[in-house]
Amino acid sequence: MSSNRLIIAIILAGLVSFHMSGCAVYNVARDERSVGKIVDDKIIASKIKYQLFRDDTVKGLDISVYVFLGKVFLVGAVENKAQKKKAVIISKNIEGVKSVKEYILSKDKMSLGKKVDDRAITAKVKVKMIKDTEMKSTQIYVKTILGHVVLLGIVEDKKDMTKAVNYARSVDNVTNVVNFIMLK
Repeated sequence: MSSNRLIIAIILAGLVSFHMSGCAVYNVARDERSVGKIVDDKIIASKIKYQLFRDDTVKGLDISVYVFLGKVFLVGAVENKAQKKKAVIISKNIEGVKSVKEYILSKDKMSLGKKVDDRAITAKVKVKMIKDTEMKSTQIYVKTILGHVVLLGIVEDKKDMTKAVNYARSVDNVTNVVNFIMLK
């Protein structure tokens, strides 16, 4: 078995193990996708992340990969435009990818203090969504980069999307809100 296939097999085995855990069962129960679609999306995300990590130009450690129904969302920060462009090209070349959207900022303004602020912003947005008992907040992922909040996921109701955007906008130090939430 080639080293690439071995690594992919290890990643897939890890995904299967993860999906058997209690946390994954809860997330699947709340997710708008079928279990099969969730697994397909996780496989696509793993393949993309592996290729980003392998690539000498991208060094994909600071790019998060989200996949919903074959639609890829790249969110993060890079050192230059060539890395951003290459990350998109790599993603588009993975089997099963239907489209690629990105929100990738420049690392030139990133500092340890900003990373801590970003984590605090993410936590505040998540707390607001969790406190809303009418909202299915576990279906919405929140990623913050340099004060820019990116919302991702699939929701059944436009009200949940609107609430998530409004909650993110209401948090101090948020400079921008990007809505990648899809309606079922």
